[in-house]
Amino acid sequence: MGYSKLHLFMLLSSYTFAQQVIQENTSTCLMASRFKASKKYVYQYTTESRNGVVGTANLRNGPKVTCKVEIEIPQTCRYVMHTTECTLSEVSAMDPQGQPVYKQAPGSTAFRAAMAKNPLKFSVEQITSVQLYPEPREPVNILNVKRGIISALIVPAMDDEKSSLLSTVHGQCFTNLRVNTRKNIAVRVTLSRDLSQCDQFYSRQLTNSPLAMLQKLVVNGFQHSPMSKLITSKQDCDYQFDKKGTHITAALCKEKHTYQPFSNGDSGISSVVTQELSFQSSSRTNSRIFDVDPSHKKQLYFEEPEDYSPSQTKDAALSTMRELQALSLSDQGQKRTSLFHKLVSTLRTLRNDTLSGTVTEMLRSSKWLTWQVLLQCGTSECTSAMLQAIRTLDGAALGVDALVYGLSLQANPDASRVQDMLSVAQFRQSKAIMYALGNTVKKFHKGKITPEVAAVSEFMKTLLNDCSGEKKNDSEDFPTDPEETSFLVLRVVGIMGQAMQTASPTLISSIMKCAKRNDISLSNQKSAVQAFRQMHITDQIKDFLKEVYQQSQGPVEKRVAAYLILMKKPDRDLIRDIVNNLESLEDEQLRSFVVSHLKNIQRSNEPQLDRHRHYIALALKDQLLPTNNAIAGTSRNYKIDSPLGSVRGNIIFDDTDTLPKEVMLETTLKVFDYNYDIFEFGIEGTGFEATVEALFGDKGFFPDSISKIIYWASDQAHMIRRVLKKIAPDRERRKRQAPQQLIHDITKSIQKVINDVFSSPTPEATVYLRLLENEMYMKTSEMRRMAETLFMYFHAFFRHLPLQTFFEWTSRTDNEVFIHYIFMENAFSLSTASGFPLKFSLAGVFAPGAKGGMTFSSSTGHLSFMPSVGLEFITQMGVHAPDFVQAGLEMHTSMYHESSLNAKITINRNQIRLSVPAPKSNTQLFTLSNKLVSVSSGRTMTLPSLVTDTTDSTDCHSLFSGLKICTVLCYSNASSMDKAPYYPLTGKTMATVVIQPTGDVSEYTATIKRDTLREGKTGRREIDSLRLTLKAEGDDSTGATATLKYDHSKKVLAAEVVIPNYDVQVGIKMAGADTDAKQHNMRSIIIDITSKNVPQLMLVGHTRLEWMKDAMLQLQMIIPALKTNASVTATLQKREGIIMDVETKINLPETSYQQTASLIYDKETFEVEMKSDLNSEIQKISPTIEDHRRKLNQLIDDILDQKVAKTDMKLRHIVTKGIEAGNIWLDTLTSSIPGLENLGNKRIPSQLIVPSLPEKMFLRVDNFFRYKFNKDKMAVSLPLSLGGKTLEELNIPNSLSVPILDLPQIGVHIPAKSYKLPSFSVPRTVDFTLPLLGLAEASIKVNSNFYSWEGLIFGGNHTIDSPIYTIQYKAIAKSPFNLLRYKLEGTGMMSGRADDHLEYLVNTSFSHNLVQTSMMEWKRQ
Repeated sequence: MGYSKLHLFMLLSSYTFAQQVIQENTSTCLMASRFKASKKYVYQYTTESRNGVVGTANLRNGPKVTCKVEIEIPQTCRYVMHTTECTLSEVSAMDPQGQPVYKQAPGSTAFRAAMAKNPLKFSVEQITSVQLYPEPREPVNILNVKRGIISALIVPAMDDEKSSLLSTVHGQCFTNLRVNTRKNIAVRVTLSRDLSQCDQFYSRQLTNSPLAMLQKLVVNGFQHSPMSKLITSKQDCDYQFDKKGTHITAALCKEKHTYQPFSNGDSGISSVVTQELSFQSSSRTNSRIFDVDPSHKKQLYFEEPEDYSPSQTKDAALSTMRELQALSLSDQGQKRTSLFHKLVSTLRTLRNDTLSGTVTEMLRSSKWLTWQVLLQCGTSECTSAMLQAIRTLDGAALGVDALVYGLSLQANPDASRVQDMLSVAQFRQSKAIMYALGNTVKKFHKGKITPEVAAVSEFMKTLLNDCSGEKKNDSEDFPTDPEETSFLVLRVVGIMGQAMQTASPTLISSIMKCAKRNDISLSNQKSAVQAFRQMHITDQIKDFLKEVYQQSQGPVEKRVAAYLILMKKPDRDLIRDIVNNLESLEDEQLRSFVVSHLKNIQRSNEPQLDRHRHYIALALKDQLLPTNNAIAGTSRNYKIDSPLGSVRGNIIFDDTDTLPKEVMLETTLKVFDYNYDIFEFGIEGTGFEATVEALFGDKGFFPDSISKIIYWASDQAHMIRRVLKKIAPDRERRKRQAPQQLIHDITKSIQKVINDVFSSPTPEATVYLRLLENEMYMKTSEMRRMAETLFMYFHAFFRHLPLQTFFEWTSRTDNEVFIHYIFMENAFSLSTASGFPLKFSLAGVFAPGAKGGMTFSSSTGHLSFMPSVGLEFITQMGVHAPDFVQAGLEMHTSMYHESSLNAKITINRNQIRLSVPAPKSNTQLFTLSNKLVSVSSGRTMTLPSLVTDTTDSTDCHSLFSGLKICTVLCYSNASSMDKAPYYPLTGKTMATVVIQPTGDVSEYTATIKRDTLREGKTGRREIDSLRLTLKAEGDDSTGATATLKYDHSKKVLAAEVVIPNYDVQVGIKMAGADTDAKQHNMRSIIIDITSKNVPQLMLVGHTRLEWMKDAMLQLQMIIPALKTNASVTATLQKREGIIMDVETKINLPETSYQQTASLIYDKETFEVEMKSDLNSEIQKISPTIEDHRRKLNQLIDDILDQKVAKTDMKLRHIVTKGIEAGNIWLDTLTSSIPGLENLGNKRIPSQLIVPSLPEKMFLRVDNFFRYKFNKDKMAVSLPLSLGGKTLEELNIPNSLSVPILDLPQIGVHIPAKSYKLPSFSVPRTVDFTLPLLGLAEASIKVNSNFYSWEGLIFGGNHTIDSPIYTIQYKAIAKSPFNLLRYKLEGTGMMSGRADDHLEYLVNTSFSHNLVQTSMMEWKRQ
């Protein structure tokens, strides 16, 4: 009984404590009110994804998942989810009501087991922090599905309706709420989200072709607007609760992703994802355990899963490849681009084990096509397959090295890439492959030891073997020189130093042993020291480097290398030891370098060197560093800082030679206070001493030869002697032989140089380059071998290969070559509520190619050439289940062109015949098509249009005999519906331009025949004839002939074209000739065009040129059918002056026009005269013009004979009386005003008639201008500002000084210098002369049937003894109309000077029918 009371007390206490905990956590975990602790809730969960084109075709695809979901709550806000009885299905068909019919997917069993294998534990803190604790090996694609279930279960607090931040599978999303209550209890909640506002809803880049030019495209040209912005995504959820509002009874979420281009409202390419939860039951549970590993914690938002094909077999890839290869034998060439893209996409979904065997069989089928696919695949599996396939390439060492090194430059390598690189390096240890391995490991290593990195370290340790020169592996693929192997390994280890240091401490010990060995080359010792440059400097490494630096007998290059590595991250004690030991350094070169390096650190203003400067200052204790004289031949460190970065350099000498042993240059770019190493270049040289000594030493070739030349030149060439003395001074003390021995001595010197150079060791230089964190080095011997290899490749690719290709294409007709290139690819994925990814990609594929060739026999050749080119844009979008269900939509927009030529060439003695058989089938000259495709597991269907009404039209026109060109259009009329999307989403569309044979022609032939004809009585006229005959042979035969003849004796070239079916016979004759001796140097050309032997056009040209003194050019055109003749003649004579005449004549029917223009220019006059004459027989041009005049007169009479209304008078009586009244008024006016006496004689005629036109109309215009130059001139003097001023008076210095330029950091010193300026003065005036006014005369005469006008003006300088200036003008107008007649003339003269007897005379008169006046004035001063 006591125990029962105790148990009851403990139970009540536990319950009270649990209630307190629940109340305390309610404020931090809002789901606690939905899911009570110590209970289990069971839901039926369904999610389906439908991909389709809304508004076009009622066809959908996509996966569907149903699961039984159990939610256990062992603790408040701690949950355990079990997913059991899951099924995975996909759309198989659509029922008559437009609903999808599902069938179980092939991978449903595996999916069910994966979902039920591991429960998912998760915790919720507030509503925005959801932590998942999956099992370590939970697949990402399965975990994403469970994430979707949890996301559907999360509902915010419903205290008020406002936007809140919720955790979903898309990350933190702003969510709008609408709450429906019943008796203050929330029974229904509606949520809506714009997924673009979620922080983890973004595009995750998928695999693209690494060779594509267009990648990562953006919208509207803004980098912050990726292509994912073209997809709009939104989600709406509806939740129902029980009557108490405690738990969810039903939930329905609908998420829609729409591709905006070509969409019309809700119509377009879209993927709709639905989630449905249905409450089944709830019960209590006794489980209180919630044990999780915090290291396995993950977030709720979506993770990108690995996307592989559900069917991991090679059948699909091999089938697609066989279909692609068979296209050249079919007429389905337009499928080439889509099949190539399909083949690449298929390989991307295969795992390593499947892909390896697939690639092996593909290489057996076609290496050319397989490598095109692999190079554009882009996945790590394809890279692995390429590295494995490289081993099968024989005789292409340079190409293999370049390919492997290029693959190593790709970012983000994985473990398989490292393993593949290691396998290739074990197979072949070339420099490029070893460096590729180093670059790959460096990018892969993230601080942790992996089996792949450990294997690389063991491989490096095996190759290095303590630099002993012994090989542990006897493979023939290893380099034959152990020294070269060790050098290469040390360099590569230096690239991936941190990875090797972490993975293999024994390798570090082996490198130290190499650095301490004295029996290996200095370059290997120094490389061993430099191998630590990327490693973390531990105490062991620091002590070792200090030991190398302090080794007094060590080479300076080795000690400098150790010093530079130590100074990357030095501590205070290290810098103090270095500074304190400077004075005790015996090696002057090392001391000079260290001092210059420390001074450069002190002068630098880089923030990264603040600690270095502080330590140096503490070590010096207000003392100065030792002086370092800038003496040529001493080692130094150089550094130049700028706001953009810095430039550093090292020059290292030793005491045994004046040549530098090592030169290094490094540049650093400074951006936002961060330093980025751009490039580092270094060169090390050994063995050049003997060559330099043989050339420039005390007894070298150049000093010895210069000494001999100095004595040979003696006093004959003092300037040369002075120059040579400067080059080789102090040589006069040596006695030389006679000058005649000079050539013999120089020959002996050259032979001595050759012997010394060949007997000395071969000089060797090592060039080192590091560009953007990628390193490479090369020796001169390797450069020579590379140059030889490149020359071999050049010879193969640019000489042998073109010849081989030409031979292949000219020896058979079954050749084919096709290139497939994915020039654009942009692929990404988005998260969906179901946990499955929404995949989108836009790719562009270009595939040009040709097939055919040529064959030749003795006199016959066959030609077959069929080019084609395809361009296709492929858009893919859809939700699918990675590893289980394939689903999605594809839109293929393609352009395709093909043509073919099959010909037979027959060559005889004087004839070449080309025969082309007429096409037997249609040829797609150009095709533009667009189609939508539904892709699901195991099948591909073309989406039909929503309406069956399609438009098919064919329009054909005759191209030429036997062929028609047709335009075929096929498109859907779905765009007429309001809800239909825009083109091209309305259905299948195609536009084709087709060449269609009619069947009437069997063959087209072209024949070229050459003959030599002889004409004339004796047959001496030799005529060459070339005839081209084109024929279309068959039922509707036709032809055309073109003949070209050349008469050698007459120099006549004639051509004729005859087309009988079109009644065309056109000829052209061109003749060139020389005229007789009377007109020597005359050349002529005549072009005569005829039609049916009737002249149609003749062009004649004559030209003459005699020593640039007499030239003539005449062009004439004659058109007999139009009775037209036109000519232009220009002559030019140049003797004492220039005389140029231009004459133009145009003769038309009943009309002629002639114009002449002449120009005379000499020392005394300039004269221009132009005359034109136009004559037209108007009566002959228009014979009925007189009838029109009579009709017009009759019309006037009829008008005048009409009666005036309400009177007995006619209009003629009124007009006649008006004229009489006018004449009376004129008589009165002339009698009252003097000077108008003649006006009374000009009475108005009483008859109104139209005068008759003359039989011939003419227009003559004469223009004349002459100017006579005056020989007298006038002197003009213009004063200048500052005239007479000198250099000193203008305060201009008489010399220009350049200041000193001293840059000791780079060794530049230019002393100051002064340059003297020449003295000058400004002239006082500028003098020049101008000619005086001469005599000018201008006149114009216009004469026609209706009006004549003459004008003349003459004037100028008539000075003889005293100045006389005159002007005379006259204008006379004549016309049948008296009012247009007048005469104006006048004279003006001025003589004398203004200060002595100035006279002037003005006389003018004007005469007209209406008025006459005159004026004369003379005045003398």
